[in-house]
Amino acid sequence: MKLFLNTTSPYARIARISFEEKIGSDVPGEVVDPWADAPALLEVNPAARVPALVTNDGVTLTESLLIVLWLESQRPSPSLLGDSATRTIAKAGVAMGVIDAAVHTLIGRKITDAGFDEAPVGLRRRRSMVNGLLKLEQDPPTYEAGTPDLAAITAVVALDYVRFRFPKTEWMPSLPELDALRNRLSSRPSFEHSVPKQ
Repeated sequence: MKLFLNTTSPYARIARISFEEKIGSDVPGEVVDPWADAPALLEVNPAARVPALVTNDGVTLTESLLIVLWLESQRPSPSLLGDSATRTIAKAGVAMGVIDAAVHTLIGRKITDAGFDEAPVGLRRRRSMVNGLLKLEQDPPTYEAGTPDLAAITAVVALDYVRFRFPKTEWMPSLPELDALRNRLSSRPSFEHSVPKQ
């Protein structure tokens, strides 16, 4: 089994954390640059996106949440869906919206210029990041002990990614509840091993 990943991708980080929480160890990975159209990545995923998981059967799975779904089907326990799958998935959806807005802001910068952030689409994406984080702050995922659920995983990944990509921004709100959640999870090996790095 092999996971194609990038060390800054929040989507790959969700897959990595999920694997380590379900299996107890990080999945063997190959770091690639999706922007460079790495031949090995293109061979397994024509969209040149990470994560891409090649299973032991040689089947390639793409998209972080589909990889999590597959993991849940292969190893139901411990579950990443928590006590209430509906609430967990709902909160994870809000966190994924934050991640998508952040990633698409960076893509917007690549295809236009640094002024993208102040353009109407850039401002809308910033609003999506802020409002999504504030919604999670008002009703944060919980974590006390054991295996964190997908809501907690995606919320911490979203928070870390926005702060990693948009450091020292004046528009980032205060998020004490999410910071407390992050602090509770940050020493878990799955989170520690996958912190985004350049």
